[in-house]
Amino acid sequence: MPDWVKLAEPLGTIIGFVLTLMVFSYIFGDNFLFRLATHIFIGVAAGYAAVLVVYNIIYPVLVKPGDEMVRLGPPLILGAWLLTKTSPRLSRLGNPVMAFLVGAGAAAAISGALLGTIFPLVDQSTRELTGSKLWDVIVNGSIVLVGTISTLVYFHYGAHPTPSGVTKRETGIEIVSLVGQVFIAITLGAIFAGVYLAVLSVFIERMRFVWDFLWTFDWKNFISLFSPK
Repeated sequence: MPDWVKLAEPLGTIIGFVLTLMVFSYIFGDNFLFRLATHIFIGVAAGYAAVLVVYNIIYPVLVKPGDEMVRLGPPLILGAWLLTKTSPRLSRLGNPVMAFLVGAGAAAAISGALLGTIFPLVDQSTRELTGSKLWDVIVNGSIVLVGTISTLVYFHYGAHPTPSGVTKRETGIEIVSLVGQVFIAITLGAIFAGVYLAVLSVFIERMRFVWDFLWTFDWKNFISLFSPK
């Protein structure tokens, strides 16, 4: 019988090599091997997330007595109530729960946008305008201020009809929005470059893994684990 403790690491390396080749097969177009590898990755990720939820959230609350059981009541009631949406005849009964979920999600999204985007952006803009060096205040602060204002103006959708019947924004807003488009294009370009570099780094790491596997994997030691002792 093989030593499964010693076998786990080389066997995991072989599985990783096979899955890597299955993903690289997409170079030749969409095929069964690539779809199989994608389904495996999605299934493993979903299973891992489910295990984390069960053992880190559900299981500690269910097994520990005290206030946790009291807090568990409303979610259980709302969850059971939401099951009425699965029935065409009773689906209207689940509308209040759906309204609660949509409201809670909208509140979380708005607070996240305010605390995670708008407030930090305003704070950074004011810091650039109050720098210790005059050059920073004039140049960096002006760029940040112009970029922030012009980008926000770009998303101004107010327009008025022209004599020809076509709706058009005011000339000043249109000019400032063009400047905002430039900043948006620069931002999207920087984001794309960052994503490209991240993907390129992963690709290089996978190619290095394939190279190391082909030239340094100890097949003799791996086969010897299956030999009778």
